[in-house]
Amino acid sequence: MPDKRHTHHLRLGREELARILSLMIPLYLANLMSMGMGVIDTVVAGRAGTQDLAAVALGCSVTAPIMVSVGAILSILGPMVSRLLGEGRESRVGLLMNRALILSVLLMFVELGLLYGGSCIFPLITNLPKLAAGAAEYVYYLMYAVPASLVMRVVQGCWEGYSRTRPAMVVCLLGLVLNVPLNYACVFGQWGFPALGGPGCGLATTIVHWLMCIVLLGLLMLSRQHRRPAQQMLALPRRCTHPLMRRILQLGLPLSVASLCEMSYFCVVTLVIAPLGEQMVSAQQIAINISGVVFMFPLSLSVAVSIRSSFLIGARRRHAFRAMVRSVLKFMYATVAIFMIGMISFARAITSLYTTDPLVASTASGLIILCALYQFSDATQALMAGLLRGCHDTSIITWANIFCYWLLGFPLSVLLIRTDWLLPAMGPAGAWWSFIISLSVVAFILYLRFCSTSRAVFAGRHGRV
Repeated sequence: MPDKRHTHHLRLGREELARILSLMIPLYLANLMSMGMGVIDTVVAGRAGTQDLAAVALGCSVTAPIMVSVGAILSILGPMVSRLLGEGRESRVGLLMNRALILSVLLMFVELGLLYGGSCIFPLITNLPKLAAGAAEYVYYLMYAVPASLVMRVVQGCWEGYSRTRPAMVVCLLGLVLNVPLNYACVFGQWGFPALGGPGCGLATTIVHWLMCIVLLGLLMLSRQHRRPAQQMLALPRRCTHPLMRRILQLGLPLSVASLCEMSYFCVVTLVIAPLGEQMVSAQQIAINISGVVFMFPLSLSVAVSIRSSFLIGARRRHAFRAMVRSVLKFMYATVAIFMIGMISFARAITSLYTTDPLVASTASGLIILCALYQFSDATQALMAGLLRGCHDTSIITWANIFCYWLLGFPLSVLLIRTDWLLPAMGPAGAWWSFIISLSVVAFILYLRFCSTSRAVFAGRHGRV
């Protein structure tokens, strides 16, 4: 009997892992393509000139945290839709999406206000008027993309909730393909577009966002399976407030704050390194870039797991849920180990793609090795956060991030980078040791919370959507 039970769990685990991979792989490719759009912006702006590149970089330092953190509120929609489907309440999906769309309009005004306020700080950051004006112009163009980006978040949440992640991949591929000629046209002035220089990247991004939004929404409307919830989503509401909107905010706001804490932590640590010289900053930026590319794997896995775990919880399939968690953990750690070995083995070769400066290359190689060491912790915290989203328990993610990144990680990074109080000043390496420690603590806290929450969910002590 024990052998039969063990065999059954193994079979369940393999089936669930196959479903997770079918969700994750399109998400992974879509995330890589989204990063590719950012790379194209950087390359095209760099061709226009150093000041154009600096304007785009300065503009991104304001737009990226704001747009990601506000959009993160709507990232809970996929797990919420999946939970409804697992509970057999598909008729409620259209109403949820309708209220999410209304909420996205309200969030649009918040995001536009934050972006406008952010564009006003550039004259305080730099004493170069043209650079400040270029960065502000970049933000102004990107503000026109806000409605499209938020609506796209809502539509993507519907697709993900139905375990359909390929449409997002197809749309991101379309965006990547169109981003190249549109950037070239808007920056250098081609095919009737004015030559806007670096800020033209913002206009190109706006056009791409609107095209992606229209295509993603069009695919949803044309899909026979999703036509009814899509029509309900676009219907005019009788009233503008609803308990579902409060529920989205209740679950989504912690994710927004957590995202902002994490992004700002990594950005501010770079500012701590800045007085050490441009070579140290360059080495740090190379390592951060490599880390961002590698992180797309656990991030995509986290989103896929949050969607599937929500469905299994809604369907009350406890054994399948546990088998999924075990299989995903094994798969994730095996894959992360391969990434780690590759990063350590090819650290020098990787840095040679970024720079020819011997000091920058040497420093960056050492940082990439430290970056490899924190992959287990980073992947664990990402997966646990995804599982907690699936359980609709998101507040702990915010508090863990605030404590571990800002009350523990940031002070530790300052001590290790710039002072001899704990150890001889380590420079940029101190930043990565602080990352390793803070991420390990986050992972441990979220793991403990998941253990208790998963028991509570199947005991019926967590509310429905």
